[in-house]
This record gives sequence, structure tokens and C-alpha cells, in this order.
Amino acid sequence: MYEKATMTLKFIFCMVIGLGILTSGLRAASAMELKKPKNPSAPLASYLWYDGAHERKIWLDTSLAVEFDPDPSGKNAFLKAYPKAEAVDDRRAGVRFWKLHSGTDAREAVTRLKSVNPAGRYSPVLHDSPSDSGRMRALPGNVIVYLNPGWDATAVKAWADSRRLEIVQKLEIGPNVYVIKTGPGLESLETANALYQSGEVISAFPNWWQEAVTR
Repeated sequence: MYEKATMTLKFIFCMVIGLGILTSGLRAASAMELKKPKNPSAPLASYLWYDGAHERKIWLDTSLAVEFDPDPSGKNAFLKAYPKAEAVDDRRAGVRFWKLHSGTDAREAVTRLKSVNPAGRYSPVLHDSPSDSGRMRALPGNVIVYLNPGWDATAVKAWADSRRLEIVQKLEIGPNVYVIKTGPGLESLETANALYQSGEVISAFPNWWQEAVTR
């Protein structure tokens, strides 16, 4: 009888210890879950553009914006709209990069800056690969179009007028190649895509700013 009671007590004791270990493990697992980031970084959003007849993909960096032809008024406007933004020290001529604080989307920032500083030229930064280490691109404004080489000046003007487009200049890199005026930022990408998809032009692509790559 004594041995049976002893064995019963040992069994109960082991069960209690086991439950304690199990409870501790569950608590530790819960603590680990709480330490995980609530908002892990989302993959970069992608856009399409057309390099002639070839469809290309680019990826948006929502945390980075670029200011073209930067000056003190542009910097003041940026900091007025986004006091926590950080101007990135960069040696590239004619541009100033801005690192936006967490929770700010570069697309929204550019739209807001247009109203704060209409004279400024701002664009979100895009990359040639899904990683933010990919070569950078940005959109200073304007679109380059290749029109029907058989059109004369009258036909070119009629086409531009029908679409309410302003021709900035004719490029001497081929027959009927023109620069069409657009605002900076995604507006120029959207305009270029719409023109190419219309089927009325041979080619249409944004007037890209591209990061120089050392080879």
C-alpha cells in the first residue's frame, strides 16, 4: 500500500512539473511572437514602362524622393512639409535625395510638395530591380516620343493638338522624334505609357534620370 501511494505521488509530481514546463514554453513562445515586427517591410511596388516595343518593369522605393535642380527654397519647402525628412548628402549634380521618415509614402510626398512648392520638381525614386540596391531612376518630367516617320510637320502638329500635348523640342536623333511636356514624377510615366498603348506612336518613354553605373 505504501509503495502504491509513493508511486502515485511521484506520478502526480511529474505531471505537475511537466505542466509547468509546458506552460513556461507557451509563455516563452507568446513572448517571441510579441517581439516580431507588427508591420514587416512590404515588397517594393512595381510599375511598367515601354522601351520601344519591350515591356520593362521598375520598382518604387516609397521611402526615398529626389528633388531636381535643388535650391534653398526647395529645401525649405520640403522641410516645411516633412520636418523629419533627411536630406541625403550626395555628389550627383543637379539632384538632392530625401530620406522620408517611417509611414510616409514618396508618392504622397511628391503630390503634397507640388502644392507646397509648385516651382519645385520632385519625383519618387524607382529601381531597376526589386531590391533598393538596384540602379536608381527618377522622373524629372517630359516624355520622348517617336512618331510615324512619314508624317510631315502639319500631321505632327495635328496629332499633338488632338491630344492637347505641348511639343518642347524636336530631337535630331531620327525622323520625327519629339520631347513632349509633362510634369515631374509619375505623371510622365503614366503619360508615356498611355501614348504607347494608344497605338498612335512607335515609341514613348519618360525622359529618365538614371543613376550612373561604373563598369
